[in-house]
Amino acid sequence: MNEIPIKSSKINVKELIRPYVKNWYWFVISLLLFGLLAYAYLRYSKPVFMAQSTIMIAEEEKVSPEASILEGLSPESFNSKKVDGEIQVLRSRELMQQVVEELGLNVQYFATGRINDSEIYSNPPFKVNYLQPDSIINNSSSAFEIRVLSNTSFEYSTEGKTPKKYLFGENVPNRLGNTILIPREEHIKNYIGAVVKVKVSPLSAIREYYRDKLAVTPMEKSSNIISVSLTDQVQKKAVDIVNKLVEIYNENSIEQKNSVAITTSEFIDERIKLVASDLSEVDLTKEHFKVGNKLTDITSEAGIFLETGAQTEQNLIQVGTELNTVNFMSEYVEDQNRYELLPTNIGLSDPNLSTITSKYNELILERQRLLKTSGENNPIVVQLDQQLSGLKSSMRQSLGNLKSTLGIKARNLRAQEGLINSRISSVPGQERKNRDIQRQQDIKEAIYLYLLQKREESAISMAATSPNATVIEPAYNSYNPVSSGKKIYMGAAFLGLLIPFGFIYIKRLFDTKIHKKADVLDEIPNISVIAQLPHIEKRLEKTIKINDRSVLAESFRVLRTNIDYMINKKTNDKGEVIYITSSIKGEGKSFVSYNLASIYAYSNKKVLLVGADIRKPSLSHFIKNSSKIGLSEYLHGDVDVEDIIKPVLSFSDLDVIQSGKIPPNSAELLMNKRLGELFDYAREHYDIIIVDTAPSMMVTDTVMIGAHADRAIYIVRAGYTDRSLLGFVKELYKDQKLKNMAVIVNDVKSAELGYGTRYGYGYMMEPTKKRRLSFR
Repeated sequence: MNEIPIKSSKINVKELIRPYVKNWYWFVISLLLFGLLAYAYLRYSKPVFMAQSTIMIAEEEKVSPEASILEGLSPESFNSKKVDGEIQVLRSRELMQQVVEELGLNVQYFATGRINDSEIYSNPPFKVNYLQPDSIINNSSSAFEIRVLSNTSFEYSTEGKTPKKYLFGENVPNRLGNTILIPREEHIKNYIGAVVKVKVSPLSAIREYYRDKLAVTPMEKSSNIISVSLTDQVQKKAVDIVNKLVEIYNENSIEQKNSVAITTSEFIDERIKLVASDLSEVDLTKEHFKVGNKLTDITSEAGIFLETGAQTEQNLIQVGTELNTVNFMSEYVEDQNRYELLPTNIGLSDPNLSTITSKYNELILERQRLLKTSGENNPIVVQLDQQLSGLKSSMRQSLGNLKSTLGIKARNLRAQEGLINSRISSVPGQERKNRDIQRQQDIKEAIYLYLLQKREESAISMAATSPNATVIEPAYNSYNPVSSGKKIYMGAAFLGLLIPFGFIYIKRLFDTKIHKKADVLDEIPNISVIAQLPHIEKRLEKTIKINDRSVLAESFRVLRTNIDYMINKKTNDKGEVIYITSSIKGEGKSFVSYNLASIYAYSNKKVLLVGADIRKPSLSHFIKNSSKIGLSEYLHGDVDVEDIIKPVLSFSDLDVIQSGKIPPNSAELLMNKRLGELFDYAREHYDIIIVDTAPSMMVTDTVMIGAHADRAIYIVRAGYTDRSLLGFVKELYKDQKLKNMAVIVNDVKSAELGYGTRYGYGYMMEPTKKRRLSFR
């Protein structure tokens, strides 16, 4: 068994780049093609310019301390989130719509050229005015051409219609209605005789067009400085759009901030008008009241009466409270059946009563102390009981006296209160009405002053409102196109190299065929690859002639030399039986069999070519004088060996045994012992026996008769044999199912022949008519 070593994982850089170097001309062609395309693009395309502005977004104000702490911990600060939000506002459709409307970008003017039309943005020769409402024009599209004939007239034309002559200022009917062209005297003279194209587009289309070209990005991560840029073929238009965008953005931010203040100011103004009117009415009412009733200042006198009445009412309340306390105390004393403590300091004004109460409580405490050690009949306890009874009687009398005194005092206070009330009621009712008027006047005046203060605060707030963005650097003209010629050529060179590289890489990635000797050795490292046969164009001869000096003939001579080297190791002088086989049909085994037999015959070797593929013979394509009987008839026993061996015309040392008729039982027929007798005969009479066998992978014929061979040559075809088929070849070689197995790579392109492609066979390709040598 042949050992198959493990395939090395070492990367061969030379082999990696070889396919690309081999196809160098595709890189050259691609570079030239893309270079021409880049030149044509730069020659005929319109340059694109960029306008860029830098703005700073105002930081978030009034952030709470808690939010400040979290801002330090969070990777995204509050201001960073605000910047992200403002970027979305700057890119909003509404904002770009306002820009397009204010700049009138939906109407474009173009000066016609031979190849490209150039837009007239700054100074168009005339202005197009539509008589239809803007709501219709802004959602419509139209295009027409104007040929300026003079300062006063022009020709109007649309696609497919005859031009008509009009005067500037005259109504021009078109698909959008009547249109008036107003000339601009300072510029119209520069376009006399020229054709100006006018294109009207829907606002939404122009808005989306420039919105896609707009780029709004922060200068750095978590920075509040933003870059606003836009590209366009007209420099000034790009600058105007960027500047107008920032301007409208700031106007909208101020308007949004002032919306609450404006609403508040309007409300305050309305309230001031109402309150001022009410205040004037109150002042006028007070004036009429005093003049009509001839009133003086009686406020001081009325104040004294009111103050006295209030004091009297307070005294009356105090007397009533004390009287209620006396009644409570009297009821408490009367309801007391046993000797118990009495409440003290309850707000009674009689000091004698307080003294009696205190003395009574002291005796009660003394009695309770004595009762703890003696009974109620104790003389001291009895004496204390008598004293307590006397004190309770005195207390009843004092409470009665105090109650009478308080009643008299209360009656006096009520009388005094009635007197004061009568004095107050004597004050004229006009004065009370005057107080009502004054109260209304004070309220209205306070509201009026408060509203005036708030109106001033609102005005100051609106005046101090700052925009969201501060313009650090307004948009400016760069004067250098975004896509310069150097960048275009570099991009073209990159694509010119990338496309052929990608094509070759993808082709190799999906290519599962073998192409050269190295591909075979990658899969079966130890096997002998004894020849690489070159690819032959269809127009060239595919068979070797005598004295042939072609690349094909030389390749077979190399193959013959390598086989002779292996044959010379033999110890006997008998002929060599060489099997020629392959995995599948079409790999060129019959082609190799015939030409190998031919090259041996030209070297004065006695050669027998055997067509052993009795299932689908192919030798008849190369040998025209084919016999009708062959190997099948011999194995069947119909003929002898001498009957099936036929000479090949134009060869003196080459005989052939054709396959014969296709039998129904090919495998069983090849198992016949007569096949061994045939090869024994051939070894005795021929130097080389070339056997064209059946494909080994498709049928078992070749492996089944492999014992009769001295060696086997396995054919794989470049660009045809799949790498997966080498697994079968590897198995045959490893298990030695075919003796002395070697491989030939057929149909190899010249670029894959290694040193042969560099040095070539040019010295052998001279026409044979110049030097004819015969070795017969």
